[in-house]
Amino acid sequence: MSTERRADRRMRISRITVFAILGLLAAGLAGANLVQPPRLKALDANTALLVSRTDQRVQLHLSQPIDAVAPDAVSVTPATPVDVTSDGSSLTIRFLEMLDTGTEYRIEARVRGAATGSDGVITAPVRTPDPATYTVNRSDAGDRLLEHRLQNPGATRAVLTAPRIQEYAHTAAGLAVVSRDETGRAALSIHSETGGGAETGSFTDPDPFRIMSAGHLGQLRSESNSGVIGVVASGVGDDSTEYDRTLLVIDPATVIVSTVTDVDGAAIPVRDWRFIPGTTSLVFQSPDGRLFGWEAVPEPRVFDLGLAADLLDFIPGTTTLAVARDSGAALVDLSGAVTGTLDAPLSPTPIEPPEASEGSDPSAVLAVSSDSTLARLAPSGAETHATSENVDHRSAGSPLGDGSLAVGGSVEVQEDGKARTIFTPAAQSTRIGRVCLSPNAEFAAIETVSAGGTSDGTPVALGFTHTTTNYVRIDSGETVRSAIGGLSDWCD
Repeated sequence: MSTERRADRRMRISRITVFAILGLLAAGLAGANLVQPPRLKALDANTALLVSRTDQRVQLHLSQPIDAVAPDAVSVTPATPVDVTSDGSSLTIRFLEMLDTGTEYRIEARVRGAATGSDGVITAPVRTPDPATYTVNRSDAGDRLLEHRLQNPGATRAVLTAPRIQEYAHTAAGLAVVSRDETGRAALSIHSETGGGAETGSFTDPDPFRIMSAGHLGQLRSESNSGVIGVVASGVGDDSTEYDRTLLVIDPATVIVSTVTDVDGAAIPVRDWRFIPGTTSLVFQSPDGRLFGWEAVPEPRVFDLGLAADLLDFIPGTTTLAVARDSGAALVDLSGAVTGTLDAPLSPTPIEPPEASEGSDPSAVLAVSSDSTLARLAPSGAETHATSENVDHRSAGSPLGDGSLAVGGSVEVQEDGKARTIFTPAAQSTRIGRVCLSPNAEFAAIETVSAGGTSDGTPVALGFTHTTTNYVRIDSGETVRSAIGGLSDWCD
């Protein structure tokens, strides 16, 4: 046999050996895959919604299709109620309650491969954000909208400066702002975000989009799901329209303006109002105190809710409205108004406020969550400080209902029939202003006005000098931080 033939033979043998080894490796890998348990490939979650809405989902994408997963095969730490569904190679965890901010939730799920029959445990961490919250600091030198992070006190920064900021509301299009010129006339504008993303951007838009102006604009609110805003107008508008406490619902993207009118098409004077969460529908209070609902689609219509009361706010994450009546606070279920099935006057469910402690006046309910009630106790016979005559007291955040603030007092929370104090000012001369809940009802924003604070005389959205907003954890009463200014964005 020639040298060349022997070399060719050795090369063929080497190739056969290599292919055989590769075949054995491939067979081994294939066998391993047949018994490989499902693995986590990707996770989808909108963490911002997890801390601001109920029924939000986290979806786990796995490496192979799985059998149906039983609810008890999934656990979440810290514990929170969930619903579980699976489809193909996806596992969906639906959180039935809003989550706490700045917290890592650990999901563990026992799963079985549909084709392989192999069992495995999937572990997926989900960290919720420390979302921005805002206050307004007014001064003679100009007003500032300040952004804060509760878990990072050093992150406070000014995101908008203007001579006179009356109110503001976040929308998908930017920041809606009611400002006032030197004559006192109000203007509503949309300021686009500039200069970066959520952590670095601001609303110092050099050329904001002006929607309208009028003698008075107030009670500005937004609905984050639908992207619309609403505002109450009085006085003469840009087009010479005469407004009288007229509620306007505006889509900033299209600048379509809808007026809340009665069945005859006449504008209805509005004393107070709120969007029904997640919809373009709303509830409003007429000047005589009666409550009505209004919806824009499929056709604009107004309907009587069959009761008289002042509006407090919606329980976070629900369509249940807290109201204040002469007989006390109560809850009203507006789900029928959302689904179009409301066919009878509403039946309020009374709320029992905490009992007044010795030396204090009966408590006034300020905010309500799904499992607790916030109320304010004022010292008996407390001195009050009157405010400007042109203040719209319904938006003043006054626990006394007349635009004044009582000196001293405390904020209490009632849970399961038991009351406990979560906030008392350090100085007895300090007054408590607005009190409202975070979107997930984890915190309360509590305004305090020191002894030297005086009314700034701003119509509709009254403020005081020397105001601080205290962020208090509801479950423990811990004040996690205090920030300069008032008019928290939670108090819309």
